Amino acid sequence: MKIKNVVKVMNFHALIRVDAAKRKAKRYQMMEREVMSMLDQIMNNRNLTLDKNILKPGEGKPTLTVYLGSDYGFCSNYNSLVNGEIDRNPDGDKILIGKKLRRNADHVLLRMDQDELESREREVEELLKTSILRRQHSAIDVVFVRYINAAECRKDVHRIFPIEIPKDASPEDYKDDFMIDGEIESLIMELTATWLLYEIQIIRTSGYASENILRQNTTSESLKKIDEIEEEQRMEERREKRAEEFSKVIENYQKKAY
Repeated sequence: MKIKNVVKVMNFHALIRVDAAKRKAKRYQMMEREVMSMLDQIMNNRNLTLDKNILKPGEGKPTLTVYLGSDYGFCSNYNSLVNGEIDRNPDGDKILIGKKLRRNADHVLLRMDQDELESREREVEELLKTSILRRQHSAIDVVFVRYINAAECRKDVHRIFPIEIPKDASPEDYKDDFMIDGEIESLIMELTATWLLYEIQIIRTSGYASENILRQNTTSESLKKIDEIEEEQRMEERREKRAEEFSKVIENYQKKAY
C-alpha cells in the first residue's frame, strides 16, 4: 500500500524530532518559570504602579489572541483543539500561526505559517508593541497545545499580558524599590515587548514538542491499523484461494463420478 510508505516516513520524522523537542521543551519550562518570576516582580511592583510607570491594558477593549497551530497533518487533534478556541472567540482580534488553522476566521490581524515565524518575527513584535502602546486590547493570550510529558499534552490558554499576580503571592513581595537609570517608559515598553515575543517562542517550543508526540502516536496507530487491514486482506485472499481449490476438487470428483 502506497499510503503505508507515506505514514512510515511521517512516523520516522516524528520519531527523530520528538526526543530533541522534548528535551528543549523541558529546558524552556524551567526557564519560563524563572523569567516569569522576574517579570512579575517588575511589572507588578507597587512603587512603579503608584508612579503610573507600568503599562496597563485597555479596559473594555477586545482581547488579542495568538493561536499556535501546525503546518502539517498526522498530529491527532492538535489543530482541532486550537481551531475550537478560534470558534469560541469569534469577535476577538487574532494572530494565526500555522497553515492548518481556520481560514475563514474573522478579525485576523496577522496570519503566517509556523515555518515563517522566525523570518517574520519583527511583524509580530511591532503588532504587540502597537497593541500595548495604544492600549488596543484588554489582554494578550496565547492558545496552544502544551507539552506536559511524554504521555500528556493538553490545550492551554495562557495569558502573557498583563502578567497576573500568582494566587499565593503576598503584597510584601512587590515592595522592592528599583533604582532606574534612563527613561522608564521606554525601558518598560522594550522589556514588555521582548518578554511577549520571548514567551511566544517558549510556547512555540512546547507546542512543537506536543505536535511531534501526537504525530508519532497517530502515525504509530495508523501503521498498526494498516497492518491489520493488510492481514485481513491476506486472510481473505487465502480464503478465496482455498474456496477455489475446494471448488476444483468437487468439480473433478463430480466428473469422475459421471
